[in-house]
Amino acid sequence: MGSFAVAMKNLSTRQLAVAHAVAATIFEADSLHPVPPERLDFTMRELRAYVARAGLQTRAAFRAAFIVVQFAPLFLIGRLHRFTSLSAQAKAVYLRKLEAGPLGLVMVLLKTVLSFVYFEHPDALASTGYDAQGLLGPAWAAGSPSPISKLRVIENPAPAQVAPESEPAPELLPGRVAEGA
Repeated sequence: MGSFAVAMKNLSTRQLAVAHAVAATIFEADSLHPVPPERLDFTMRELRAYVARAGLQTRAAFRAAFIVVQFAPLFLIGRLHRFTSLSAQAKAVYLRKLEAGPLGLVMVLLKTVLSFVYFEHPDALASTGYDAQGLLGPAWAAGSPSPISKLRVIENPAPAQVAPESEPAPELLPGRVAEGA
């Protein structure tokens, strides 16, 4: 594989700088609680590995997204600066405008993939309150029954009984799978 092909499989330092700034902006709760640097470093390593395994069209889409994010502040917020050199507040305003505008798909791509890789970090996942149990308990628990054994098919569902103060429960259609004993 030639050096150009290898370079096309990896994100450049500049592209990673844009990705880093986007991730820091979208995952930062407020200026008092910045994203820990090790989480952002983890996210950049995972993003780089993801893009290296992705196909040509996906890699091209990421490169185009990074170019748009880096150079569109002039058009969206009237600042003659690159995205990476904006203040934290200006970055947040800019990304909101970018997402709401005609180039919103750029933010869909970046937010989706960055969220996937960011929340793979154990501390980030734990901060969401997810306990790795799921609805049926941990998948790795020794001796746990098969999830299929907890499901049954309802052939003829009875009409739902609803308390007067509560909202009506959705009706189950025949043949749908429902959890039961």
